[in-house]
Amino acid sequence: MEGQEEAAAGGPRAMDNWEIVETVGTEEDASLVAGFLEAEGIASQIESLLFHQEPATFGKLGEVRILVHADDLGRARQLIAERESGAVSGSMPGDVPGDVRR
Repeated sequence: MEGQEEAAAGGPRAMDNWEIVETVGTEEDASLVAGFLEAEGIASQIESLLFHQEPATFGKLGEVRILVHADDLGRARQLIAERESGAVSGSMPGDVPGDVRR
């Protein structure tokens, strides 16, 4: 991902400029949201707090966060909200509002 390369290089979008745009329960859901944002031209990062040693998740240990650069936060939130409401042009027939999976 472009954002990961810039962050690793200490470029203009280093990790300290990234903000949480969405929190989901699985890494798969996070990948779908991140992919959607990337398709819209917004670089994203996934930060998984999942604790895989236990059969159940515990509070914050069950979170997977999607981060975007601070400058893209407003647009990313708007795109996610539009997609969840079915207003995004890329929505497919049969999509369920609020369901970010395809």
